[in-house]
Amino acid sequence: MRIENTSKFGRMFWIGTYTTLLSIVTLTIFRFWGRTNFRRQLWSDTTIGGEPLEYTGTGKELFIGFFIAIFTLMVPFIGLLVAAQALLADVGLALAVIAIYLVFFWLIGVAVYLARRYHLSRTRFRGIRFAQTGSAVSYGFQYFGWLFATLLTLGWLAPLMRIDLSKKLWEAAYFGSEKFQFLKTPEAKSEQVYTSFALSYLGMIAIYAGWFIFLQVTMGLDQLAEETLFLDPMNVVLFYGSLFAFGFIGAFFYSWHEAVMVRRIVKSIHLQGTPLSSRISMMDILVLTLTNGLIVVFTLGLGIMVAQMRVWKKIANTNSVAGPIDLAAIAQTTEEGPSQGEGLADGLDLVSNF
Repeated sequence: MRIENTSKFGRMFWIGTYTTLLSIVTLTIFRFWGRTNFRRQLWSDTTIGGEPLEYTGTGKELFIGFFIAIFTLMVPFIGLLVAAQALLADVGLALAVIAIYLVFFWLIGVAVYLARRYHLSRTRFRGIRFAQTGSAVSYGFQYFGWLFATLLTLGWLAPLMRIDLSKKLWEAAYFGSEKFQFLKTPEAKSEQVYTSFALSYLGMIAIYAGWFIFLQVTMGLDQLAEETLFLDPMNVVLFYGSLFAFGFIGAFFYSWHEAVMVRRIVKSIHLQGTPLSSRISMMDILVLTLTNGLIVVFTLGLGIMVAQMRVWKKIANTNSVAGPIDLAAIAQTTEEGPSQGEGLADGLDLVSNF
């Protein structure tokens, strides 16, 4: 079954524009309703086998969820941090701050899981709800463990972390009564995740080293004092021009690995034994990244929803369901989902508009 998104630039730019302006007037409160309008449009513009998705969430749910999270989790968290700084000193303060921030990183995992549970519970296809079960607390610990291990290995476990966390999310997801599977099929494993990551990792190091050497040769960084470095207009041109040029080269490495990773994850997702398929390419991600950056910059941020729509649209239009699914055999889920929105994730600034 073909997956297709037909969202238009102008319509999404208008939603983003009035959301931004009304959010300013309402001290950011309207953003919950603007986000809801954006999702409803994006979902309805997305079809699977010709049938559209439906988003049933509301701005009120997002608003209530945000304030519940702020007053039950974020305010106490900040209060503990302030109290530790006021009452403790030296080693005691350091240990308290470390403990608080460790809890903070665990909360990030919890927030991601709860947000996904809300998103799926408010998504319907042919009248059937999606659902996310499982434990957000358990996922938070898994996320924290992977994050710690990845930092210890200087990032080398990042691909394994991403695949394993995706597996945790998808194996607890349902479409109606049918559970998703996340399988290591030959098609999924054929994607060169670790090769692309290694070359990307080493390539970025080489690029930054090359940029530093270039600056030393052209600008004499080892001779110029820091406070006079950018007094010469030519130095400014060389610095930012070379930063863009070397960054553009680095974008090729990033885009290659990201395309491989997306295809690896998508091809692992199965429903009724039927896999999804992805044909997203390095050039798709490279062009999308560069053009989205230009859209956001030249619209002074008003085009952020357009940029996010274009990410969704590219992923949707390069994915498909690689075989038949007996939709008539799928009953409605008994999982009701949360009554409030992704408040914790919103409070931690982890939520995009979709």
